Amino acid sequence: SIVRETEGFFDEILRHDLDARNLIRSDFVTINERLARFYGLDGVKGDAIRRVNVPPEFPRGGLVTQAAMHSITSNGTRTSPVVRGVWVLKTLLGSDPGLPVANVGEIQPKVPGIDKATVRQRLAIHREVASCARCHDKIDPLGLALENFDAAGQWRDREGHGYQGRIEQNDPLIDASAKMPDGTEFTGVRGLQDQLMKKEDLFLNSLATQLTTYALGRELGFSDRATVRGFVQQMKRERTTLRSLIMAIVTSPTFTTR
Repeated sequence: SIVRETEGFFDEILRHDLDARNLIRSDFVTINERLARFYGLDGVKGDAIRRVNVPPEFPRGGLVTQAAMHSITSNGTRTSPVVRGVWVLKTLLGSDPGLPVANVGEIQPKVPGIDKATVRQRLAIHREVASCARCHDKIDPLGLALENFDAAGQWRDREGHGYQGRIEQNDPLIDASAKMPDGTEFTGVRGLQDQLMKKEDLFLNSLATQLTTYALGRELGFSDRATVRGFVQQMKRERTTLRSLIMAIVTSPTFTTR
């Protein structure tokens, strides 16, 4: 159901010619009864994936709220804000955070109290190493903003330290405060979506790059950048929809003469 949600979400946006920025934030989800229970939504029956409108205060709607993204950026038992931050940077903003420092490893287990530290505290210890802080200062906050979603994408208010991450009454509350690489502060998934919407050009360029890569069946190079920018400009002259972007790509000489 988690996989089908994301497939159905893309299908809904494409077939109904919706604004591509729904990929960042939408007022609907594409779920079935099983996912509705998982997400805490009532009134959805049956196994079929379908569009369900959600209220503004509900923390779902858009790729960064989907369990598929949360699952692939976790290790199966706990979240990984670093991997989630990298995913947001590379997939949604088209920004490469660079390679990690060689042989730096993870936080050493000999650090006192590390077994009871929150993920945020663990990462703070990691950033004390100057060579690590260089990249982690811009990566970690983007992932920490999504800490209310556990390793499977279920909403939580506390970070569990119990058996297999089970949440106990006195476990620490999630701190989802964060900041963008440019220093702009925000909180939680809604704050992250607000910031991503402000980075519209970066997002659309990243989307066009990925669709062009898929369409051409090859990795893009430096010489392709102007072509991709042209696709985005053509898309914005018409309507900012997936359909208009796809039409720009498949009617171009780059595609028809590949």
